[in-house]
Amino acid sequence: MRFRLLKVIKCCLCILLLCCFFIQKNAQAEEINLFSDKAITILADSGEVVYEKNASVTDFPASTTKVMTAIIMMDHIKENEAITMSARSLQEEKSNSQILFSEGEKLDRNTALKTMMILSANDLAYAIGETVAGDMNSFVKMMNERAKKIGANNTHFTNPNGLHNDNHYTTAYDLALIAKEALKYPLIIKAMGTKEAHITTSKQMNKYIFNRGNMFTNPYFLAGKTGYTNTSRNTLIEIDQKDGQKIINILLRSSKPQYLNDIKLLDAYAFPRIYKKVIVKEEDWKKEIKVKDEVIQTKISADLSFLTAKNPNTKYEVSVKEENALATFYKKNGLHKNQKIGKVEVLSDGELVTTADLLTAKSYDRPTVFTINTLVIAGIIIVFFTIVLFTRPRRKRVYIKSRT
Repeated sequence: MRFRLLKVIKCCLCILLLCCFFIQKNAQAEEINLFSDKAITILADSGEVVYEKNASVTDFPASTTKVMTAIIMMDHIKENEAITMSARSLQEEKSNSQILFSEGEKLDRNTALKTMMILSANDLAYAIGETVAGDMNSFVKMMNERAKKIGANNTHFTNPNGLHNDNHYTTAYDLALIAKEALKYPLIIKAMGTKEAHITTSKQMNKYIFNRGNMFTNPYFLAGKTGYTNTSRNTLIEIDQKDGQKIINILLRSSKPQYLNDIKLLDAYAFPRIYKKVIVKEEDWKKEIKVKDEVIQTKISADLSFLTAKNPNTKYEVSVKEENALATFYKKNGLHKNQKIGKVEVLSDGELVTTADLLTAKSYDRPTVFTINTLVIAGIIIVFFTIVLFTRPRRKRVYIKSRT
């Protein structure tokens, strides 16, 4: 009886340990009770994932697609160039009635960007694709190539506006990467953060437009793009900022009444967990490297520090990578002070976290056959032998008197 009781207790303990393991493994997704089916929060600078829920499961992005459209446009259309509304673009499903375009109507690039983001104009997004690439297939190819380039490997676009197509899909994680890429374009972020504006086209003057979204009520709101189709339901990219800490929140398959609360939950979860991790301060860097038998004193261009939400006990590795052919360059030209001779990387679990330039702390003349050290040593040797030569005792001459 006693043996059976011990056996039962052991089994219960094993089950309890297994339950604890799975609870711990899924704790992150359970800490926030989100309505949205898929979500992710990443740090805007590093891309570090702070929170995720079904973030790698594909779904439909709807009009958040237009962020990628904006990126491609900014890369290929100059500020003084115009977007022309074609007859084909006007056939796209209208997203609003605040402004109606006509065939041949033109908008300068920045006006087109602002209008597309404020009104989520499907026809304008289509016209942008035509203007950039000449035809829609070519533009979509550009979108997909750019997605792969930034690591959005589970994304496939079929159009520039997000109107439903079964082959037009993404993931919350990929959409976060696209938003992170958009942060490199201040004008895109400004347009995504604009609630209302007056615009002028080639056929309309000072037309007032406004964004009906409620995301602007968030006190931490910096920029955002909403989306909706009957199939995708509500989708959202929102970039929030607090005390210099910037995060990207993504929601897929959500609902308009609930997504504002989901964003609040994500902000409340993420911001308190973010802190500044300092690996090495710029003034504390004392590393030396050896180039052509010469010891080179180095410094770094900035502190090796970054924002993170990882456990404070996380281990980081510092790696120094010299410029290619540094030794050859040094042999021919020498090195001047503050010259970039490589980079310093900080890695966590093999992933790059932050980097800084590796610089020379002072100037170094190119090495010659007779280096300064060689001349100094030769001089010392010469002085030594000179001293020895002139200070050694002379033998006394002995005079022998001859007999007579």
